[in-house]
Amino acid sequence: MSSSLKRKRSEVLDTETRPPPQSWSQLDNESLIRTDNSKKVATACKGCRKQKIKCDLRNDEPPCARCHRKGLECILHIPNRTATEDHKQISLLGKDMLNVHDTLERICQHLGIKNPDPVVSYPNTTGNEAQPPQNDYEQDDDGVCELSPPVSPSAAKAPIDSYLTSLQETSPAGTSPQKARRNTLAPADMITKGVISLESANTLIEYYLRHLDRFLYSLAGQYKSLDDVRRASPALLAAMCTVAAFQKPESSGLFDICNREYRHLVSTAMFEKRNQEFIRALCIGSFWLPNSSRILASDAIRRSADCRLPRSYHQLSNERAKATTMTNAISDTTNHEATDRVRLWYLLFVSDQQLSILHNRDCIMHADKDIIEGRDLLLSASKPSNDDVRLISQVSLLVIMGQIKAVFSSDEMTPVPKMLAVQLNHFSRELDQWYDRFSPLFEADPHIGGFPLAGLKLHHQFGRLYLGHHVLRGLQKTDPIPLHFQQAALTAREAAGTIFSMILENDALRANIVGMPHYFHIMISFAGHFSLEVCMKFSEQLGVNVHDEFTRISSVLAFFAHTDVVAQHPLARVTTGLMRKLSDCSAALGVDGVLTGSPFSRLEGQYAAARDFGLASTSEAQQPGLLPGTTTPFDWQALPTDFLYTDFADFDFADTQFDFVT
Repeated sequence: MSSSLKRKRSEVLDTETRPPPQSWSQLDNESLIRTDNSKKVATACKGCRKQKIKCDLRNDEPPCARCHRKGLECILHIPNRTATEDHKQISLLGKDMLNVHDTLERICQHLGIKNPDPVVSYPNTTGNEAQPPQNDYEQDDDGVCELSPPVSPSAAKAPIDSYLTSLQETSPAGTSPQKARRNTLAPADMITKGVISLESANTLIEYYLRHLDRFLYSLAGQYKSLDDVRRASPALLAAMCTVAAFQKPESSGLFDICNREYRHLVSTAMFEKRNQEFIRALCIGSFWLPNSSRILASDAIRRSADCRLPRSYHQLSNERAKATTMTNAISDTTNHEATDRVRLWYLLFVSDQQLSILHNRDCIMHADKDIIEGRDLLLSASKPSNDDVRLISQVSLLVIMGQIKAVFSSDEMTPVPKMLAVQLNHFSRELDQWYDRFSPLFEADPHIGGFPLAGLKLHHQFGRLYLGHHVLRGLQKTDPIPLHFQQAALTAREAAGTIFSMILENDALRANIVGMPHYFHIMISFAGHFSLEVCMKFSEQLGVNVHDEFTRISSVLAFFAHTDVVAQHPLARVTTGLMRKLSDCSAALGVDGVLTGSPFSRLEGQYAAARDFGLASTSEAQQPGLLPGTTTPFDWQALPTDFLYTDFADFDFADTQFDFVT
């Protein structure tokens, strides 16, 4: 080798001891001009690259072995830094500035001084609600989607655990500094995005926490304000705002905005890990949003299994067993987290069981025998809360109704065999014993009044109706009810009538007819359709006064029609479906005058005219609105046609097709 190509040892040592650049601006141009299409990953620090020697990076992070041994500063060569990453960092800085500005505004409002000038580089978040950007999914990019192992420790390892662990250890994304920094950033919520104003969000959250959450046994009772919810989860904030706007007619304009953001957060998180608060957000939506309930409940149940929620029951059971040797204060503090997780699991069980009944399908959730049979564990405290009493009562009822479904339900519209008559008596006694046990334990709620006890009575009638309606399945109009099933049919008809009488007479039910979960509305609809079908087919055999039955249903529908709700609310759809059914039945039986005094009275003759002309429905007759001079959700043409709760003609729940797109 020629001497001109050789380097002196002093030059090499001088290069090795020369301090590296102190900032990114001192990197050579080669590291800044690499194109976006480059797939080469940096494998050497700057010092080793200059020496053209192998750089031994441990875990692909500085310092390398050479720099560590010589005490040199090790600067990793980054060839892939592009304008895209710069824009992303600027976007993150912008979000941070919006958070700071939002905090400063709240401080100014608290001190009663003038608010700071709006942020000029971003949309003003304190003005009117803006439509979410079309590419908002890019703003919520949390990086690479990964297979998600359970976030809670498990005593028994699953076969896939070792695979997921090794995958996480070998994945560069799992250890990259960029991802570590990204995970420490506070996620943007619908307020910081400008989807909804701070004032509107505060109004909706306050309404949910003080009123609606009581229907779900204080599922979010640990949160007291909007700030608490925002710190917990963006999805939880979106869920509460969506449900609150759904139940407040004056906030109908916000419902579509909040619902769109809620669905976006749920759909983009499909393949990503989320915490327990995300499950809580899914659970809330499954109880109030009928068009999305099955999807939300399914995702929540899947995530609850990943989070090992059922294991919290055994943890709570062990801690309660030791509580006899500990002070109550220590026991309550220790049990709080486990108790919250157990409550969440029971609520998912309730949601799954109710949807199973409404959609006439199998349950998704695997009901752990120990948790179901030991459900009274929540009542073992020295003074169980009213919310726990209500929750466990609902679990106990749905266990009975699930057994009824397992015995009597069938995919075929075939009559119930005679041999099951003894089971009818057994389940009837169980329903009555359930009511007798829990009714003395219920107390009034400071926010929803006497609804807990009224709801218990309503659920009891739902159970009696659900049990008895099976005996009419598969019977034709000319077929009489078998004698051995006649008492069960009478009980079901009586339960349906009691449900409508309670709505007319119980002030607590009338005051909360808007706000209660959609399960109530669909069961009320089923009770109405059941009564009308009985009047059409079995009125003589069961001794039904058809005129009185029609008048009672008409009075309830008049009350529903005068109740202000958003157009998508199930109460609006229940009213339309039952009104059409009532008009058809009254015309078929020649019963006149049942609509007198109701907002539907002027339509009574129009139904008959439409039928005389051979029109299939009143919508084809171009009927005007129900309430003259107003634009209410009960206008015939304004109502959606996808879900009117009308498919109960065969005395059974149909698997209704929901619209999951709009």
